[in-house]
Amino acid sequence: MKNNLKYSLLVVLIGITLFSFTESITSLDYEVLTAKSEVKWTGRKPGGEHTGTVDLKSGSFSIENDIITSGSFVLDMTSIKVTDSESQKLLNHIKSEDFFNVQKYTESKLVITSGKSTAVDDKGKHTLELTGNLTILDKTLPITFTAKNTAKTENFMVYSSSITIDRTKYGITYKSSLLGDAMINDEFDMDIKLFAKKK
Repeated sequence: MKNNLKYSLLVVLIGITLFSFTESITSLDYEVLTAKSEVKWTGRKPGGEHTGTVDLKSGSFSIENDIITSGSFVLDMTSIKVTDSESQKLLNHIKSEDFFNVQKYTESKLVITSGKSTAVDDKGKHTLELTGNLTILDKTLPITFTAKNTAKTENFMVYSSSITIDRTKYGITYKSSLLGDAMINDEFDMDIKLFAKKK
């Protein structure tokens, strides 16, 4: 009888512990507000650079204890714009097969698979190291980068990130170091600002 009572109490205790642990890591889902979010790119060459934007088509992510644990973001590659020049020839070239071939590959995609906090400020905003997979020109490669939570409220989150991408790894080799001329830098930068709302 005593053994049965001890066993019952043990089962109840384990149940309470598991329930409490589950409650402490509740996942929250966020939808990216694409109209408010920004993605800016910078491509460089010896003695100069070009800048522009590309629209975020969709995005969502999940958070546990203020840390992004998963997410998916889609860029509309047909929306690429050049902001430092009015040259239609330059824009058409960036959209062509020499670069992003947007007629065939209309989207690029970033999928977050894990995240961890590397720092947190006195207001509870985390700097995160995020890991995932980036798809450009239908080629998917692993990527790790930093994202900073710059603002948060009960229902909204804002993140900023700067990602450096080696275009040659995705097969974009026009005037690259792989071809021996390096007239355009192999790497380009993407500066991202995400506004998201809790679902």
